[in-house]
Amino acid sequence: MTITKSRQKKTGKPFHETIVDLLFSALANHEDFILTYEIDPVTEKKEIHVMTGKFITQSQLGTIRKECERQHENGSRHVSRKVQQNN
Repeated sequence: MTITKSRQKKTGKPFHETIVDLLFSALANHEDFILTYEIDPVTEKKEIHVMTGKFITQSQLGTIRKECERQHENGSRHVSRKVQQNN
């Protein structure tokens, strides 16, 4: 099975600035923002993935939050904040 990777076209911005832009865009559009990484088993290089869109259901969020709480002593963190709705 071939794995395809999609990438944004290069903007010339540093990666961390692109991440901030994606975060603000996701917040403005009421989308999920996911940042994670994987380690390639062959090269052992770390690859960061940033995704925005509608991915997480309420049920999935509850499962992830509980898992984060279970792993708190191992360094897992969860931060939340109520957001005002602009009508």
